[in-house]
Amino acid sequence: MALQLRSDPELSVIVERARRRAEEAHELEPAGDRPFESALEPAVRELVAGWVRDGGYERAVAEVVTHDPDLADQ
Repeated sequence: MALQLRSDPELSVIVERARRRAEEAHELEPAGDRPFESALEPAVRELVAGWVRDGGYERAVAEVVTHDPDLADQ
């Protein structure tokens, strides 16, 4: 299931302005300084990865959206 994510143009301008100000104030860490570290234990990470690989995650999302279409783009 592909999601169509859209952003309000005015909101995008505001977010970009805030990002620039935060960057100028040195409040953001440069991208790529540290590798991503999962808070999940290795066994749990493998379980989740298997669920995604076998399509279980996509099926669960489809079922949720069937019951509540407003969640389709959340």
